[in-house]
Amino acid sequence: MVSLFDEFGVMSTGASNNITDELNSYLDLLGKWMISWKIKVNTDKCQAVYFSLLRNIPDNPKLYRRAIPWRDSTKYLGVILDKRLTFKQHITNTTQKINAVKSILYPLIGRKSKLSLSNKLLL
Repeated sequence: MVSLFDEFGVMSTGASNNITDELNSYLDLLGKWMISWKIKVNTDKCQAVYFSLLRNIPDNPKLYRRAIPWRDSTKYLGVILDKRLTFKQHITNTTQKINAVKSILYPLIGRKSKLSLSNKLLL
């Protein structure tokens, strides 16, 4: 039996010059643990984000000896996290979703709708 994780995250903090070494040593241990417990991770879907104000990016972390690419942002548990933690992308994405739902509901709750006010409020 092989188990698959839907989403999980690994975080490492510290000085920028040590971050990749510590993260890679942890990912090596994690990879061995996953192999022993027959848990499979699709490394093609793995992403890494370097949260920092610095412009230099360290070497890519590796899982199963495969480099995990650095991204400017990633979606984790429904929240879009960007490398500067500004949440601009998340707010923009959420606003677009709200506007899409509003455009669908507008014919039902707009001024020209024949629904009663209590039904409009319910929607």
